[in-house]
Amino acid sequence: LAALILNRDIPLRGFFRAVFFYPVLLSPVVVALIWKWILQRNGVLNAGLEGAGFDTVNWLIEPNWAFFWVVFISIWAHMGFFVLILLAGLQAIPADVYEAAEMDGASKWRVFSRITMPLLMPTMVVVLVLSLIRAVQAFDEIYVLTGGGPGSATTLLLQYTYGTGFAARPQLFGLAAAASILMAVVLFALTLLQLRATRDRAEGG
Repeated sequence: LAALILNRDIPLRGFFRAVFFYPVLLSPVVVALIWKWILQRNGVLNAGLEGAGFDTVNWLIEPNWAFFWVVFISIWAHMGFFVLILLAGLQAIPADVYEAAEMDGASKWRVFSRITMPLLMPTMVVVLVLSLIRAVQAFDEIYVLTGGGPGSATTLLLQYTYGTGFAARPQLFGLAAAASILMAVVLFALTLLQLRATRDRAEGG
């Protein structure tokens, strides 16, 4: 949706594109530190809630909220990169296709469902696979924000591998090795999917 909006000729389009892409330029640790400052018990968000007469919340201590914020921050930090890829896919669609559809009297919904979506599908597959790879590799933001806690609420495979291999008892090194192998297999499979999707997109283009 963001890519579709930013692809239109709207006022300040360049500014909004820069705003979407700016978080990608920041280090994941910097992103996590900024949000940790916002979400901590005496942070900006709770100060705003308290000023409005609401109760404060332990955003990074309550499991459900901690998981929500980890997911939200990860999406916010990397969405600009994926929007940029989708924008490239949208701009690669030939303009004469839309002109022909307009001459035939096709509605906007028909143009979107019969032209834009099918032609954009290979790019969307690439974005999906890249986002899955990023999710498997997620570590920095989670480590800085919650350390994988509270409990194991935000512990993903990479955090489990690190915690088991480096912070646990030596007897658990085997589990860490098994988790590392599993992660390597998952990343290899996702990489193959990404390469195939990229090849299909190139052949389709």
